[in-house]
Amino acid sequence: MKLLNKTLLLFILPVTVLVAEAPKTTTQLDFSSLVNDFMEEDNILKKTINLSGKERMLTQKMTKLALQSTLNIQQDESRKALKKVADLYAKTLTGFKNGDSDLGLKATTNKKVKEQITVVEKAWKPFYEAVNKIVEGKDKDGKALDYVVKNNEKLLKLSNNLVEAYESSNTSINYLEKARLHLVNIAGRQRMLTQKMTKEKLLLLKGENSYAPKLAKSVKLFDSSLTALIKGDKSQNITKPTNEKIIKQLKVVSKLWEELKPLYEKKKNSPKELATIITKNETLLKEMNAMVKMAEKEAEY
Repeated sequence: MKLLNKTLLLFILPVTVLVAEAPKTTTQLDFSSLVNDFMEEDNILKKTINLSGKERMLTQKMTKLALQSTLNIQQDESRKALKKVADLYAKTLTGFKNGDSDLGLKATTNKKVKEQITVVEKAWKPFYEAVNKIVEGKDKDGKALDYVVKNNEKLLKLSNNLVEAYESSNTSINYLEKARLHLVNIAGRQRMLTQKMTKEKLLLLKGENSYAPKLAKSVKLFDSSLTALIKGDKSQNITKPTNEKIIKQLKVVSKLWEELKPLYEKKKNSPKELATIITKNETLLKEMNAMVKMAEKEAEY
């Protein structure tokens, strides 16, 4: 039997209560419990989409940090951060499968989600091994970095497929909740793009000129998605925000983006400009992450 969405329940259940003529206290408790169960399911799903979306970002952050360490850009700090990020990716992936109270994750029971987790795990294992080799300073021949560079977008794509599997795993929610889940997904993708753009900048610095059109595409997607999040876009199923906290946070992101966008678009950056990208892409990520959490937790967008 298909679950009714919350909106329908609000109309049907009171009628059912009157017909059944059950004791008032009992029916109130039952109704409250049922609505709370639905609310909890929606909140868990939004959180899961947030965290699975974060995994996309981590694939790009790992690659960015691996490049920084080999280009002697904050080498020690980059390696320490790389280890931390890789371990978080691994912990979260395991949490999707088995549950993790620290992350607020429940073990998935959805068949398609389980299948996609298995696919991601298979790609993740050799990627994790290559990352750890870089962390330990054992990548003397550069093969581990080469593996990470060549396979990070495959892992990104598979991680994105997992987000989409979660987003489509619950068909019982109403239109507004579907729109909110999609919004959390899109906002989460922005986090990933902050790291992907910086990764592509570093690869251009290494002389990999084939990444120029990829960087241009990433910049364009971040820019157009930010505009949609601020102004709304019916074609993307994104509503214009009315929540003052979210509007304020998007203004913070927009101001940072105004400074960084021309630096990402510039063909050759000065050392000072590159330092600004390295430093402020993390700030942009932090502020975008704050916006995603608001989209997940605030009652209204």
